[in-house]
Amino acid sequence: METVAEKKFSVEEYFALEEKSEIRHEFYYGEIIEIPGETTTANLIALNVAFFFKALFRQLKGYAFFAHDVKLMVMGNKVYRYPDLVVIHQKGDHKKYVTDPVLIVEVLSESTEDIDRDKKRLEYFGLSSLQYYLTIHQDEPIVEIYTRSGKSWQFDFYTDINENVSLPFFDTQLSLQDIFEGVSFEKKGE
Repeated sequence: METVAEKKFSVEEYFALEEKSEIRHEFYYGEIIEIPGETTTANLIALNVAFFFKALFRQLKGYAFFAHDVKLMVMGNKVYRYPDLVVIHQKGDHKKYVTDPVLIVEVLSESTEDIDRDKKRLEYFGLSSLQYYLTIHQDEPIVEIYTRSGKSWQFDFYTDINENVSLPFFDTQLSLQDIFEGVSFEKKGE
């Protein structure tokens, strides 16, 4: 990810740039950082998860989800991120960004894995509404999930395509088969 310039920008300048830009940028304490494009595999995985939540929220009302192009305000107006998918409690109009996520999903890539696993994870853990943070690998069937448990976080990971990720907050499970539907994995050593 590249920083657009050495200059520090205001939030207002950031929003003005984003309205005119053909590419997405995240905002981090005055820095504007270009978001790299994603692979077709990452996009397919994110869409699979989005389809799961679309079907779930037909029955479970009161939630909305957004994929890719909706900003999430983090760190009280100092940081804006573009999660691959974010679920929020549905409330009123959604304008330029959302707040108070219940679930955040990031599909890992070589260029974003470190920041998704470290910096963003710590930022997201500071959001009191967040119940789940999922990171999904795109080159092998691995799903990592952090689940809020009181004031601490529990970590689990899944590597078997026949496993289900438990999401008790939504009273459901998300299967790895659904997450990775249509994805072909290269065999190691080939």
